[in-house]
Amino acid sequence: MNPDAPGASRRSLMLLLPFSAALSRLMGEVRQPRRKDRAQQQQQPSPQTVEDYVLRSHANLVVLDVAVVNASGAPVSGLARDQFLVREDGRIQAIKQFTADDAPVSLGLLLDMSGSMSRKMPAMHRAIDAFLGASNPRDEYFVVAFNDRPRFVLPAGVAFSHRREDVRAALLASRPQGRTALYDGLAAAVQHLGAGSYERRVLVLISDGKDTASALSLSAALRRVRSAPVTIYTMGLFSGAEEADETNRGVLKRIARITGGFYFSPENADGIEQACVRIARDIRARYTLAYTPPELTKSEAAAPGGNAIRKIKVELLLRDRLGPGLSVRARSEYVAAAGKGETND
Repeated sequence: MNPDAPGASRRSLMLLLPFSAALSRLMGEVRQPRRKDRAQQQQQPSPQTVEDYVLRSHANLVVLDVAVVNASGAPVSGLARDQFLVREDGRIQAIKQFTADDAPVSLGLLLDMSGSMSRKMPAMHRAIDAFLGASNPRDEYFVVAFNDRPRFVLPAGVAFSHRREDVRAALLASRPQGRTALYDGLAAAVQHLGAGSYERRVLVLISDGKDTASALSLSAALRRVRSAPVTIYTMGLFSGAEEADETNRGVLKRIARITGGFYFSPENADGIEQACVRIARDIRARYTLAYTPPELTKSEAAAPGGNAIRKIKVELLLRDRLGPGLSVRARSEYVAAAGKGETND
């Protein structure tokens, strides 16, 4: 799942994180399917064949997609590099690169189309339409609808589309029915993002219940999430028994937390639309920070599969001077894998 790094005599660190177009020339290649090949694949993916795609960073940079919001949840812009502090496993890291651009993204809409969503579809259609209107006009999209299994629902042969009309048509053509294969849908969407044109990659996941149909387990799906350069926003449209089950909410919160996204739980149709607009604005207002990570230790390299999970925390310096109630969201962990060569103790 983690290919060897090029050059058997040198060590490389494979970092699996979201990254900015402005930094692309610093980064190595992304192991991913070509868009042409992806468009020719079947529209119903097999979750058992989903592979983690790997960012191989020859510059040894960890690149973070970071949001700063105020007490009301509105994005905060205009911050400078020296107002951020990055810690990896508790140790302060020097920020080597910093950008604050409204760059276009490759974006997937991962939508629950199980039978329980029937009454919620009109509100979700309006919310997605508002989301598209608030997004960067250069963004490219795909749509995965999941019930008994995940399905890519753009026109046949279209991997991504810049046309918002294609997204709207895909939604109208999708009919809620069956069970909920959330984990399979998540893994399929994460894989598909590897074929995107842009280096900032985002998923918006909307669901109203727990997984009841996936071949993949939650832990298997989360492995793909940890390994993928993607920020995931999640939204729970719970009611009745699902509302009372904190496990459902906890899964969506966990997915968002790991990747630096947000979790939303709107109470009504208006709340769904407001949350989608907020997501679009947040995507456009994010900062990109990069730092050089410490070398892998021998004990890390000896971890199962040669992978080490490292914890990340991004903080604001002099937060009180910037205004009350500011908070920071960024990926909380990443997977580092040693290639061939020496590691440090």
